[in-house]
Amino acid sequence: MAERCSKIPVVNLKKTKIKSSFPNYSLSKILDNIPFLGLDIEGIEDDIVRIEYNPNRPDYSTDLGIFRSLKGFLNRELGIPKFDYSISSHYKIEVDKSVKKIRPYILFFVAKNKEINQDLMEQIISMQEDLHNGIGRGRRKASIGIHDLNKMKFPLRYSTSDKEREFIPLDESNRYSLNQILDILPKGKKYSHLIKDFKKYPILVDQNNDIVSFPPIINSERTKVTLETQNLLVEVTATDLEIARNIISILFCYFYDEKFKIISGPVSEYRTKTFFPLKKLTNKFVRVKEDYINSILGLNLSTHEIISSLKKVRIDAIKLKNKELKCIIPQYRTDIRNPIDVVEEVSLGYGIYNLEPNLPSFKISAGIEDPVSEFFRELRKTIIGFGFQEVLNFSLVDQKGIEIEETYNEKNNHLLKVHESKSSEHEFLRASLIPSLMKNLSHNIHEEYPQKIFEIGKIFRIDENMTEKWNLALSISSNNTDFTQIRSLLRSIFKITFDKEIQTKPLKHILFINGRSANVFFQDHNIGIIGEVSPKIISDYNIRVPISILEIDLSEIIKDIK
Repeated sequence: MAERCSKIPVVNLKKTKIKSSFPNYSLSKILDNIPFLGLDIEGIEDDIVRIEYNPNRPDYSTDLGIFRSLKGFLNRELGIPKFDYSISSHYKIEVDKSVKKIRPYILFFVAKNKEINQDLMEQIISMQEDLHNGIGRGRRKASIGIHDLNKMKFPLRYSTSDKEREFIPLDESNRYSLNQILDILPKGKKYSHLIKDFKKYPILVDQNNDIVSFPPIINSERTKVTLETQNLLVEVTATDLEIARNIISILFCYFYDEKFKIISGPVSEYRTKTFFPLKKLTNKFVRVKEDYINSILGLNLSTHEIISSLKKVRIDAIKLKNKELKCIIPQYRTDIRNPIDVVEEVSLGYGIYNLEPNLPSFKISAGIEDPVSEFFRELRKTIIGFGFQEVLNFSLVDQKGIEIEETYNEKNNHLLKVHESKSSEHEFLRASLIPSLMKNLSHNIHEEYPQKIFEIGKIFRIDENMTEKWNLALSISSNNTDFTQIRSLLRSIFKITFDKEIQTKPLKHILFINGRSANVFFQDHNIGIIGEVSPKIISDYNIRVPISILEIDLSEIIKDIK
């Protein structure tokens, strides 16, 4: 199936579906309760309520996932949800040992007997993309294939193929070899890095040897899901078995809630082991002391109150000895791993609105302003006085932000990457503020020009040691901006704010137009760069006006001020 373009974890809830799912509640009552599930209402338009959720809750990637939690919160259904499925050996996938060192795991189930309408199609596409980008780590750990079951013949075989094998990829009309898909098609080029280094590529074929899927890249056009589809094959291929199980559990629960008939077929691994994937989906257990829960929340809840609170968030609990609880966590709750996670769930079930804020018992005072904060305040006042607007960006950036940052740094070993990032938009600690400003400008191409923005923020690098610094970045987008304008502005800022002088020395730099850039010096220290951004980089961000930009390290100035 195709994917939507947006990376933002947002679910669209139809007002009509909310009303039909909760007929005894007003729409305003439902919307009032949604934030208490840890969700944000991003906006409401016509029949759509857009809900933003935290990527650590992939079970919220569909409307029914949210409804499942709401039913507990509103006391309609309490405790762990019940799901059911049947077994059939007819739907079988055989796994060849050739995939063992490439993408060794495949899990699947069959979902039957329901027509696919437009609303359901949109929910499936949205869920698929969010699971790919989040828990699937951009398809690196796991990828999902959803197919028309009636367009294939079982058993299927998960194996590998030479790179020259051809088939018609999803949404295409011509045949392409596996190599051509990686080199030519947009989806292939985007994900080619995941398998390009292998001598053979993984494929899923049916009994007639027709390709069903080329994981983790693209599905076959032949098995495309349409509005005429009624029966589905849902499969997950992965390099990490635990993540594959987490994803298949979320998919299983969703399609079950959508009233599909769920059938689990066997996976035969390397002809040595056969198992039914859905039988492997078991609940998790976390033990937690009641006193620990109460001490964290500042409450004095009884055992009954704690268990009742957990049931409202769809978790069961059993009382053990010594005021300890054994909490039973459904498989799809991938975010709950230890006692502090259980404490958070108790607070949600108890009701955030029931918690009463109070002042700490120890003595507090207003404190004294940090001199660096005073320094930043004066700097901001000066820049705002020149007509600039301040922006605030995350210290974590995506791959594109790193790519532009790397274009003007010869070394790339200074990058700090987040291990097992849950969002593709927040994978790297930024080593520069300029990509963040460029992204701000690209999001505002329909606004009036000139646009003058700045940011004071932290950057992170690995040089001899790991360093963390405060930088200033500033940009002007206008048909009339040039190097002379932004250099004069920087000199004025230094003179007015600090009564200090700066110097510039010509610099040849890939980020800038040749002859229109310079290094910035403060008391013989090279503190940054300044110039007119090259048209190619401007074009990469879909911006259509010239940009002058600068970035300086504030460390030496802070030392001098101190």
